[in-house]
Amino acid sequence: MQISDHLQEFISDPKRRRIYEREALAFEAAELISQLMEEQEVNKSELAARVGTSKSHITNLLSGSRNMTMHTLADLTFVLGHKVEMKAMPLCAVACWTDFDERAVEAYAGGWGLVHSNPYKSAKPPGQSQPPKGGPIPEECLFAVA
Repeated sequence: MQISDHLQEFISDPKRRRIYEREALAFEAAELISQLMEEQEVNKSELAARVGTSKSHITNLLSGSRNMTMHTLADLTFVLGHKVEMKAMPLCAVACWTDFDERAVEAYAGGWGLVHSNPYKSAKPPGQSQPPKGGPIPEECLFAVA
């Protein structure tokens, strides 16, 4: 069994998928800060001084051992001369990086890619224009395979 098979099995459970998505977002935030630091040749000590915190706090945030709040993310990107923009996508519109073969991974920003243009159209109950709010995630949306 390959790693991608294990991951697909893991995220097939909605509770584990929720944990996966939460951790993926935290990782993405830390990677964004690290990338900006690298581009600007800013080290952890300098970033800490700009924000008014300690180098160890920055280290803990970037390693994932401390939770980075949205306020902290905004502060870190601000002192690096950037702002964060957010967007939401239906769960079944996103494929995990392990869903792509190695040749295709580099073609997708951050390793994520769009799989379906509007997958919830097929998930709506007959006679309704939208999928039910607060209802269970359709099974085909729990994970998407490219």
